[in-house]
Amino acid sequence: MLPENIDTSISLLESDNTQLNLVRWMHQCELMHRYYESDVVFVIQQTGQGFEIIVSSISEARCFTTGTLFEKETPVFQRLVHTPPEGLYIDLTSQKSQDLPKDFNEANSMLTRPILWPDGTHFGCICVLNSRTTKSETDAFMLEPFQVLLQQELSLYCQTQRIESLSMRDKDTGMLNEYGFIMMAPRQLSLGRRFGAHAGIIFFELLPDPLIKQIQEHHNRLLGKIIQDTIRTADIAAHYDESQFVVLVFIDSERDLLHISQRVEKLLYQQNESLKIDVSCNFFTPDSSLKLSPMIEESKKGLKSEQEKQEAQLAILEQETRDEASNTLS
Repeated sequence: MLPENIDTSISLLESDNTQLNLVRWMHQCELMHRYYESDVVFVIQQTGQGFEIIVSSISEARCFTTGTLFEKETPVFQRLVHTPPEGLYIDLTSQKSQDLPKDFNEANSMLTRPILWPDGTHFGCICVLNSRTTKSETDAFMLEPFQVLLQQELSLYCQTQRIESLSMRDKDTGMLNEYGFIMMAPRQLSLGRRFGAHAGIIFFELLPDPLIKQIQEHHNRLLGKIIQDTIRTADIAAHYDESQFVVLVFIDSERDLLHISQRVEKLLYQQNESLKIDVSCNFFTPDSSLKLSPMIEESKKGLKSEQEKQEAQLAILEQETRDEASNTLS
């Protein structure tokens, strides 16, 4: 299976693919272009929008450039979806003109080799387009090293994405996630106490937009950016769960916690008047022996949502106690 954070319906040109060396892909297209004496060589990806060219060799006709999109119903590309691993040679002169995109008007043949995602699903194809006959044009053997290179890079890309999804960063905001905060904050807390710094834990909970009754990703990104712009370098902030953010801050006095909270609320209101936050914070002196986990729990208790959860749990417990007592009497 592919990592959950890879959507094969989205073009590589639109996704965060810094692990993929598309310049090397382009150089390989140029090598194949020279070997086959072709008009153009390109790598095409099947996406939710259709078939999109990711990279290509330089073409005098300036067709088949990066980002060129062909409709998903294009017959000649539909045929490539089930291309055998050893590749396929297509005589375009025998194809109906209405089945070919207009960019294929001058082409007589196309040599292809499929590219697969690591789970075996179809990614796309390497395509060699030619308007003249050459002795090697029907032989896809020389495309195999290029095919292997691309599939290896896609495999490495998927592995990197899988590791990233399990790492310490939240993909929506770029901040630490809960795991990252639990890993990084204790070290910073110990360092701060060693130098006699007062510490505070602040929880911010983003409340749903009253108009749409839900929290959207860009709302989290906005609050996350405001928090990161407000705190100092030594402080640590994290997107703790779907709607909560937590900050470990080092301050001079307890009233600084209120100042930070009020500043975040003010900046959020200035950028989106419909968004509201609930805030809970606790102050800890340098001589406090509390570890990070109980500090977090103590600070979370002040959030209204946490109080409502506790009240609900208490109500359930009381009801169970009454039920047990009733059963005992009967």
